[in-house]
Amino acid sequence: MKLKNLNDFEAVIFDFDGTLVDSLSLWRDVDVAFFKEFNMEVPENYDKEIAHLNFNEIADFTIKKYKLNTTSEYLLKFWHDFSIEEYSHNIKCKPFAKELLKYLKDNSVKISLATTNKKELFMPCLLNNGIDSYFDYKLNVNDYNTSKKEPKIYLEACKLMNTTPTKTVVFEDILEPILTAKKANFQVVGVYDKHNLSHLKDIQKSCDLFINSYDELLNK
Repeated sequence: MKLKNLNDFEAVIFDFDGTLVDSLSLWRDVDVAFFKEFNMEVPENYDKEIAHLNFNEIADFTIKKYKLNTTSEYLLKFWHDFSIEEYSHNIKCKPFAKELLKYLKDNSVKISLATTNKKELFMPCLLNNGIDSYFDYKLNVNDYNTSKKEPKIYLEACKLMNTTPTKTVVFEDILEPILTAKKANFQVVGVYDKHNLSHLKDIQKSCDLFINSYDELLNK
């Protein structure tokens, strides 16, 4: 199949936060609230330091680096309790994301989700936005004991979809996962997100195609 500005492909893999949905401002709010409990402001570049890590890795990293007198269990529960309401009711798809998913589904393209987020957060959001049914598979890095520093999550999605990296398009908004997918021979579409402006030029150079909005891919 061809889609506007893309080569032939059989399957697609979407990242979730910052790629399919506008959720990264929520994580900034979570960070502000958490560090406030320790009379701290959010450290500079904290979001970049943790962007490619899974939740358990983020908790361990945060406590160790900033010498916080708490536990990983407490930090993980804090994030969960703060964010579950937002994901369930308020976080929305990026413009034209749902239309692209429908287009792919209507053309029999296999679709997977590959996220560092937890199922109890991304599933209510998918359901609330009415896009759950578009995905053939939903993969979480925590279930595969990995992160997006390595291509395992993308390769596992390929296995499930019975396709190969060269015939699969990965959609990501963050530089490191983009580089990870490219090194594993995937076609990669970089998706604009305002929270990643500091790496924008590198993102644009590193992917096969960069888009500001999903409507750029739709044949109108």
